[in-house]
Amino acid sequence: MRKKTKIAVVGIGLMGSQHLKAIKNSKKAVLHSIVDINEKSRVHAKKFKVPFYKNSSALIKHNKPDAVIVATPNQFHEKHTISFLNAKIPVLLEKPISSNIEKAKKIISSSKKNKTNLLIGYHRRHNAIATKVKNKIIEGKLGKIVSVNVMCWLYKNKEWFKEKWRIKKGGGPLGINLVHDIDLICYLLGPVVYVQAFSSNKIRKYKVEDTAIVNFIFKSGVLGTLSVSDTIVSPWSYELTAGENPAYPVTDQSAYYIGGTKSSIQFPNYKEWFNKNERSWWKKIYHQDASTRDSRYTLVNQIDHLCDVVEGKAKPKVTGNDGLQSLKIFAAIIKSSKTGKKIKV
Repeated sequence: MRKKTKIAVVGIGLMGSQHLKAIKNSKKAVLHSIVDINEKSRVHAKKFKVPFYKNSSALIKHNKPDAVIVATPNQFHEKHTISFLNAKIPVLLEKPISSNIEKAKKIISSSKKNKTNLLIGYHRRHNAIATKVKNKIIEGKLGKIVSVNVMCWLYKNKEWFKEKWRIKKGGGPLGINLVHDIDLICYLLGPVVYVQAFSSNKIRKYKVEDTAIVNFIFKSGVLGTLSVSDTIVSPWSYELTAGENPAYPVTDQSAYYIGGTKSSIQFPNYKEWFNKNERSWWKKIYHQDASTRDSRYTLVNQIDHLCDVVEGKAKPKVTGNDGLQSLKIFAAIIKSSKTGKKIKV
């Protein structure tokens, strides 16, 4: 019988709590311990009957796990992640990799120096629907990709903003939500070379944005647009359409639209649109659907992948360099949003 990988979780916030559930549902992993500065998180340790630590150094000194998930606020990613990498403990680091590019480079450098695996928590790459779309593109089923449109409209209530870091730099929808979309479109369509962005904070008037629009130019020549806001009541965001996170209600809508010269795809509510014979707007257009049931297990898939990496059976699907590239695109978006100018990544 396969020995289960012992995983510690650091930071029991929104995503940390979801990781606890994913580990419980994984057949390859077992929860090793919980680390959190907040004493209230001790209740989770009691629930899962595992040790509780107030800091990572105590965990490393007294009870090293096989791997660790770091799900702390962005500004603490460098400190925690490097401490584990220095102890030769593989890390699954929640997105984004860090709060700035220099810190991200230090994290990646530590991973290389210690020859210890670093995975970035862009869990959407582990979604069966995303894999299906990727394969369609690789196989040329869509023809030449022309454009992509992404919507991320949602409404965050007052409870969300009780965490004060969420109203400061890096805590808005660009930093919290958009980074996932950036990674996924790069995974599907390749590198981004230019961005142009506009942002606004006119609704909540916090120091951080609440709405933004971004234009992308990909290396392949594909053009893309992305609209993100956390002040709009709508069903059109990945979280509300994928069904992969039980914390969100599920709609039957989509958030991604990829257009090609042979057909177009919308997902996570997967439909592929095409003409059967002549391609023309005068001809009837058909669609082929696919089940999104497997999307519900994306976080568990990510945990299983971490276990495979720890055992040497797989290489990280989302590397530190992937996380760095997303951060560079994000930095270019922030820079562009201040001027409205096109910025090279």
